[in-house]
Amino acid sequence: MIYYIELRKNAEHTAGPKAPNDIYDISEKLGYKSLKLLIEDEKDSKLTRKFKVNKMWISLFSKLRKGDVVIFQHPTYGIKEAIRFIPLLKKIKHIEFISVIHDLELLRGGVSTYDNEIAVLSDKVLLPMFDKIICHNESMKKYLINEGICENKLVTLDIFDYLTNSSEMSESKGMGLTIAGNLNKDKSGYLYKLIEKNPNYTINLYGPNFDENLDLGENINYLGSFSPDELPNKLQGQFGLVWDGDSIETCSGNTGNYLRYNNPHKTSLYLAAGIPVLIWKEAAIAKFVQKHNVGILIDNLQEIEEVLTSTPQEKLEEMQKNAKEVGLKLRDGYYFKRAIEKCLNREGVKEYE
Repeated sequence: MIYYIELRKNAEHTAGPKAPNDIYDISEKLGYKSLKLLIEDEKDSKLTRKFKVNKMWISLFSKLRKGDVVIFQHPTYGIKEAIRFIPLLKKIKHIEFISVIHDLELLRGGVSTYDNEIAVLSDKVLLPMFDKIICHNESMKKYLINEGICENKLVTLDIFDYLTNSSEMSESKGMGLTIAGNLNKDKSGYLYKLIEKNPNYTINLYGPNFDENLDLGENINYLGSFSPDELPNKLQGQFGLVWDGDSIETCSGNTGNYLRYNNPHKTSLYLAAGIPVLIWKEAAIAKFVQKHNVGILIDNLQEIEEVLTSTPQEKLEEMQKNAKEVGLKLRDGYYFKRAIEKCLNREGVKEYE
């Protein structure tokens, strides 16, 4: 039997819980069984939460049978408890543990709210305990191998899936550039510098924490904040921008450096909407974009206007067609299904025709 540890968080207009929640939903559709970790983040005391986590792990000794598989999303709440119980379950019950990486706290140092002790425990102590590890891409795989993880444990995801309530994509995507995500100045400093330039092209903005007191000019449209499920069918634009940091010249700082290793979830969002992407050429996922011809790689944001005005219509239509094809896979959970099948040493998910 295959199980997955489930700790759901709701954040109506933020994408934070979207990727792990999609993994839960795909696992459920595959017939895997949930091991729910019931924690009320706001209401429970720290002691109560620790008690619940320990209770869940202890219950696995009676629930699990020899040879069962457990999927664990990394990182998650209860790292110290996981470190304590996973070796025991492997030794006593011969359980196989598979980790799905969402973030590596040490690698994105300074970005997360994790303290350094927990980050070290998460990435240096807990992660090597897993029998198989689903990492983002080849760049992250190389990083993990350099950190001492055995190569035969590692399976690449390539891109995060993006489930939606609808399998259909809206056809009209409009003109200009779309930027979606947390629009806080600390997270998206580049955006405010881009606005200051008063660009000659349309920018459609979506997401929470935008400073609506700014004088936006006639080409900048703030179109509101939507739930992750609603958002793909709300987006309008020729391209979606994947960028991070506070500079328009390059992806800078910790968030910019992290793009060299991770799969930013907004890439999945844009493609799930059938919108090609503009992405920093040094981002790890740029190789996926290039391979599938679903966007254009750029050095800096000053290239955007030329891309929007000079990309031949035929080339744009080809990228839109490819983005829609990849987007349909993302909406169906294709990439996680394929990765988990590789972990289980099965034939795998067949490619779409």
